[in-house]
Amino acid sequence: MGIKQSINHLYIKWNVFSFKVRKKILGFDNANLMLQRVDSRAIIPILRNNGASIGDDCKFKTPLFIDNPKGSYKNLKLGKGISIGANTYIDLMDEVIIGDYTGVGPGVSFLTHWHVGEVPLLKLFPYKTDKIIIDENCFIGLDCTLLYGTRLKEFTLINARSLVTGTFPSGSLASGNPAKVTSQLNEKALIRLKK
Repeated sequence: MGIKQSINHLYIKWNVFSFKVRKKILGFDNANLMLQRVDSRAIIPILRNNGASIGDDCKFKTPLFIDNPKGSYKNLKLGKGISIGANTYIDLMDEVIIGDYTGVGPGVSFLTHWHVGEVPLLKLFPYKTDKIIIDENCFIGLDCTLLYGTRLKEFTLINARSLVTGTFPSGSLASGNPAKVTSQLNEKALIRLKK
């Protein structure tokens, strides 16, 4: 192992250890704040060591914001070859499941729950939570927001700054607030992509 690899290995080990110490002394929520500051090399080892399921060849740009982890990252389930852009916000009140080879642009927000707080409005707008499921080979553009219950089927592309809710069929190209399907890949194109 060369010097550069040794330093890289030590850096990752140090950050995983620091997370563990902070979690023990200051609590999980405090340790979770480290994800906003550590180098991208340490993100995946920290997430995996604390319950996340992450496939091979994934890439994260930092900072990463995770909210409501509830003591672990077990609600985060990522396939292989996924790319997550900088300033991504992931609410883990429920599961966020992303399939293989999906790209997530910078500034994307995954919101798995709705809660107005303990205020009178709660009578009209009750608490809701649901998972977000993104199938393989999708792309979510810059600054999109995905709401609880969203399901993107394979080969779906969401344009930048869209508000996404509901289910989108395979091969959808969608955009807007709320996002609507603007066009669809034909069956021939889908078959070619699946090869």
